[in-house]
Amino acid sequence: MFDELFKNLTGLIGSKVQEAAKEFEKRLAVPEPAEPFTLIRQFTMADPTSTKGGIAIVGESWRVEAYDDNSLRLIDNEPLRKVILFEIVEPTDPECVLACRFQAKALNTEKAITVKLGLCKQRQVGTSAKAWSTSVSPTEDFHSFEIRAHFKQDTTPAKVQVIIEFESSGILEIRNIELLQAPVKLQA
Repeated sequence: MFDELFKNLTGLIGSKVQEAAKEFEKRLAVPEPAEPFTLIRQFTMADPTSTKGGIAIVGESWRVEAYDDNSLRLIDNEPLRKVILFEIVEPTDPECVLACRFQAKALNTEKAITVKLGLCKQRQVGTSAKAWSTSVSPTEDFHSFEIRAHFKQDTTPAKVQVIIEFESSGILEIRNIELLQAPVKLQA
């Protein structure tokens, strides 16, 4: 009797957890664009980077470097180095799908290098940030990447950021960085 009751209770809890996980995924999902993307910003070698130091221009790409000096990090999940490559004001559309397209290659690294498209808002009690990301695995050749994000305007203005995070020493070469936007496809 108790075994059957426990089995039913376990099944009920499992199904509720699955429902909650699906709902959470839906909230984090980036909606589909209603139209093709339009270019809102293309970064060039003339654009200053937000983070200074450890960034060089090599030909038509930015070369971002990180070196592990074996110093103790206070938080284990903190990246070895975080670089805000570029930061711009939020889009004028009240709601849209943002895309960051670029070409990149990771060199001399043990772990993949993360590139993020972030939305950062300055609040009265600090900063809130939300980011979508992709990983660039070690390779000798440039590959194309795209990160999509869902932007929804509110009372606090946001900054759109292109962020690079290193988990180990390494080099990321990145080029042809574009920010694009498209209206959100309405749900039926």
